[in-house]
Amino acid sequence: MTELSHRPAVALASPEAVAPPYDADGVRQLFDRMATSYDRMNIALSLGFATLWRRQLLRLVGATGSPRRVLDLMSGRGETWTEIERRLPQAEITAVDFSAQMMAHAETRSRARFGGRVRLRQEDALNGTAAHESFDVVVSAYGLKTFDAPQLERLASEVARVLRPGGSFAFIDVTEPTCRALRIAYLAYLRWIVPLAGILLRTDPTEYRMLHRYLTGFGDGSRAVEAFRSHPALQVEVRRHFFGCATSISGRRS
Repeated sequence: MTELSHRPAVALASPEAVAPPYDADGVRQLFDRMATSYDRMNIALSLGFATLWRRQLLRLVGATGSPRRVLDLMSGRGETWTEIERRLPQAEITAVDFSAQMMAHAETRSRARFGGRVRLRQEDALNGTAAHESFDVVVSAYGLKTFDAPQLERLASEVARVLRPGGSFAFIDVTEPTCRALRIAYLAYLRWIVPLAGILLRTDPTEYRMLHRYLTGFGDGSRAVEAFRSHPALQVEVRRHFFGCATSISGRRS
């Protein structure tokens, strides 16, 4: 895929001045640029809880009937695969992400740690090519924040489309805490400490200011909750993790 250039408006805007752009090309470019450092920075963005929350994410899906056909949406570099296999031994994993650079790192991870058995698809999660009712489980970690409300409704429809009846799904993302004092501290951390960590890790802090904008726009995750709850084929449960610093949306397809 041809690499696209920075858009000056994104680089110069303050996090609070402009709403984050919920367009596929802009998000794809953002994650292409962050692909090299995203493992480390995801730990910073999640206050160090990234791995724990992924483990909690997989606990929300049933572990019986292995092997299971698992779809990892917005899979990034494949950071969730270890937890998938721990929870679902011998799972048949298909990973979807539309960032070419993320997929390149994911391919390396698949060969080095999983014997090349993870099936990789570079495509938009909202316009997937998977067959109807072709998966037992759909999971995703930290991919919801870059969708607006109509896109989240399309995502919920896509989950319902690819899941077999009785299949389970689980999503988790970073959210703003409900406690006012903790929320103020958390937003200050995202605005100032995370970009500083980007500089120390020799990455471009501009990209992580963009993530701050997405996280601020995502808020407490209520628009994602509403999108999944409004789909008639999905039975939904919502959980708050670590005082609301992350929110999971999980359930089953009827």
